[in-house]
Amino acid sequence: MDDNDQLEASGHATAARRHVYGFNRATMWARDQIPAETSDELAEFADLAAALPQAFSQLSSTLEQALADQVLSMDAMTDESDPAMAIGVARLHLEEARGLAVDLHKHLNAARNATAHIISEGVDDGQESMPWDQP
Repeated sequence: MDDNDQLEASGHATAARRHVYGFNRATMWARDQIPAETSDELAEFADLAAALPQAFSQLSSTLEQALADQVLSMDAMTDESDPAMAIGVARLHLEEARGLAVDLHKHLNAARNATAHIISEGVDDGQESMPWDQP
């Protein structure tokens, strides 16, 4: 059993957010990454996106189960007074997010496929003039 098996569901969601933020910071100033590395990263994000529809369905089922099994009420920080209504709205949004995640996976996978066969010859040494340098 590894550390991931020890995390509760909310811990996994928090870890995923932290990892994406970490990726954003790590790649913010990256200028010498070759397309093959980008393609590999796109593949990882495509796999992540492919897992999201199931996660969203399971969250929706969890809410439905809470409505059936628990005594629920709303706090004073919302105008909504009916927990069933709030869960219904949340489940509609989760269903929409599920469809968007399917589309996201398709787009990320297409981007990966588009970059998968690019070969880098290394960084351009700048010896050739660029079109904007021409008179």
